[in-house]
Amino acid sequence: MLRRASLLPLSFAILTSCGNAFEPASSIQSLRILAVRNEEPYTPPGGTASLSLLYFDGSRRAFDAQGNRKRKPQILWLGGCFNPPGDLYYGCFPILAQLFASRGQSPGAPPPGEVNPLEYISFNETFQLKIPKDIIARRPPEELDVFQTQGIPPYGLSYVFFAVCGGEIRPVPSETPSGLPLGCFDKETNERLGEDDFVIGYLPIYSFEKITNKNPVIEGVQFEGVPAMNRPCTEGCAQGSRCGSQGVCIPVIPHCTERKVDDCPTYKIKPVLMQEKNVEKDEAAPPFNGRIPDEVIWASFYASDGTLKNDTALINDANKGWVFHDAEGTRWSAPNATAGESRVWIVVRDNRGGTTWTWQDIYVE
Repeated sequence: MLRRASLLPLSFAILTSCGNAFEPASSIQSLRILAVRNEEPYTPPGGTASLSLLYFDGSRRAFDAQGNRKRKPQILWLGGCFNPPGDLYYGCFPILAQLFASRGQSPGAPPPGEVNPLEYISFNETFQLKIPKDIIARRPPEELDVFQTQGIPPYGLSYVFFAVCGGEIRPVPSETPSGLPLGCFDKETNERLGEDDFVIGYLPIYSFEKITNKNPVIEGVQFEGVPAMNRPCTEGCAQGSRCGSQGVCIPVIPHCTERKVDDCPTYKIKPVLMQEKNVEKDEAAPPFNGRIPDEVIWASFYASDGTLKNDTALINDANKGWVFHDAEGTRWSAPNATAGESRVWIVVRDNRGGTTWTWQDIYVE
């Protein structure tokens, strides 16, 4: 427990499985949460965590018979869980049940020892969580003693849970002693939706007195070695490109006509990053060979259509340093049918909870 902050990659976790287990992780054929971003990954005591989600609804239920998108997913945020027993996320479940049980009550201060549903429940696109000033000091004395004797920087831990539903989120009876009392239902038929249309996850937020962390910085994207996504349509699009839905010029490529995916032409997509803007020391980690190691940074790739040759790329190694100049980024091939505007997302993370993202749109004709 006490070394989790320094030894495990800090990212969000999903509580329900998503899609076919045999599909590549980069292929989005369902409602998927791709990333969660906290503007201040190590939010200090008394600070405010500002959170946002990156998700994509690729479920077949999201489209009508003509292929037009027909729904907007509902987002739910749940906070109010601080330093759960053993630092384990499921120690928060009683608090979440309390939140749902009390959310219909009239506004006002909650009884002593209870959480305020108005402060810790949100259905907005973004969420802000106020971290208690005493989140570290409120730990049991025996835990603080262990921090001191083992030379571990004391920290507080907050959990934020989130859900994205292709219909409407409703409270349901807990199906297991430790289950979450949430269900996702079709607004028209009241049918309870499954894992392709409902995703629940959580994000751990660590708080230190003096240790900070910044999110990675992506300067741009290269498509086939050429800077992309930076020319407004108002300036005119060059040959081989067209105006995309985001108001910038995007590449136009033909769909794949080969019989095998492996024979399809591929296109190189790579984020642009600068070492001096991204690499920080992992001060919460134990020294290695007498030095404080760098944080680990990597990129993950996802696609709405087509196929990615690889879905991850290492950017910075804790001991070897910056290795991204040797990386290919990823190579993407178009689908075997006209797809219109397709998107490849690039999510860059570090092992201390830092996250940022961008994307490259491509028109497949």
